[in-house]
Amino acid sequence: MSRISSLLLSCIILFLASAPALAKTDWLTGYDFTQRAADREKGRWSLSDWLAIKDRSRMMDMWLSSNAPSPFEFMLGASYLSYKTDLHDGSDPTSHTSFAGEVSAYAQLVGLTGEYEHNSAENFTNTTGLFNLRVFGNSIQNSSLVLSYGLRTHEFITTTGTSDRMVQQLAQVELQLYFTKYFGFDGKYRYFLPTTDDNLGDVKGDYSEAGLFIDFKALRVFGAWYKENQKNTPASSTTESTTDRTGIRSGIKIFF
Repeated sequence: MSRISSLLLSCIILFLASAPALAKTDWLTGYDFTQRAADREKGRWSLSDWLAIKDRSRMMDMWLSSNAPSPFEFMLGASYLSYKTDLHDGSDPTSHTSFAGEVSAYAQLVGLTGEYEHNSAENFTNTTGLFNLRVFGNSIQNSSLVLSYGLRTHEFITTTGTSDRMVQQLAQVELQLYFTKYFGFDGKYRYFLPTTDDNLGDVKGDYSEAGLFIDFKALRVFGAWYKENQKNTPASSTTESTTDRTGIRSGIKIFF
């Protein structure tokens, strides 16, 4: 009987000594049940967690909206034109100067441009409005390709001394290419759709420009060669007359 008592006492002592290990191990399955509980806790969904995530998302949205760049871009420009007019009638080309201004406003990929030139040397005024679609590029100060369509109102003094106004539709493509972060190329081609004027008759023409620019942050200094060609056939004649204006356009642009 004493032997049985000793054996039972030994088993009790052995069980008490191994109790901490048994508490960590599922003796039925051989897995650590406390670790499994911890794993389930990691994937547990709770209402407080959802509210905390929602609050963090709202704060992130507010930060992004306040720090994201504005989708609106603007540009102001002024130009000095020094050119020669060739009438192709046997006379020598004449030299002239003029001033022009332009303004552009973009909202992401679309924009509007307005141009104005008052040429007192040749007694005409050009007012141009364009709708722009940027098909390549993400800003007005980046490499880009822009397609435009618009109207030009050409007001001039006729040979009889009276004033006249001619409205022409036009299509334009403009390429801006940065060679470095601050230096690049800018070129455009503008085609004036044929129209009819009482004094000039049937009128058509185009405009080409190619130049270089340097950016100083929001300020751009540029210079470009340009040529404007206009052909018209008066109703009273079958002879087509041509007027070419070729010269240099230089100036500044401010972006904001």
